[in-house]
Amino acid sequence: MKIYDVLESPDGRAERTGFVAEGFSWGAFVFTVLWALWYRMWMVAALLFALSAALTVAVNLEFLGSGFAALLHFGVALIFAFEARNLQVMSLERAGFRGTGLIQASNRDAAELVYFARRVPFAPQPVSARPRAAHDDTLGIFGNV
Repeated sequence: MKIYDVLESPDGRAERTGFVAEGFSWGAFVFTVLWALWYRMWMVAALLFALSAALTVAVNLEFLGSGFAALLHFGVALIFAFEARNLQVMSLERAGFRGTGLIQASNRDAAELVYFARRVPFAPQPVSARPRAAHDDTLGIFGNV
């Protein structure tokens, strides 16, 4: 079971509601800059790219050994993978989304079902009992439909 942060869009449209799983992100670990770009975290992507470029330049200028630079790359990717989901939530909140709670579910689809089932409780509308006007056709064949 995973825990999902639920964020409602600023315009209140249900189809734009965000569900962000908490925890480690393998996609963010393997594809650091691309993952940040995919989720529209432009400043985070720029910072990760600048850090990666600085480490590459430091290796090429022989300020750092290649093994130590690879260890630093691994460390940056690992830290980013642990914090990527929190950064994603913060990015959505900065865009105007507001957190509405947490949901525990086995996958995202189940989290959506649980959230929307709680959000719009089923309440049957009472049927109005207004009297119908009497018609000339008493059998109900021609005019009473």
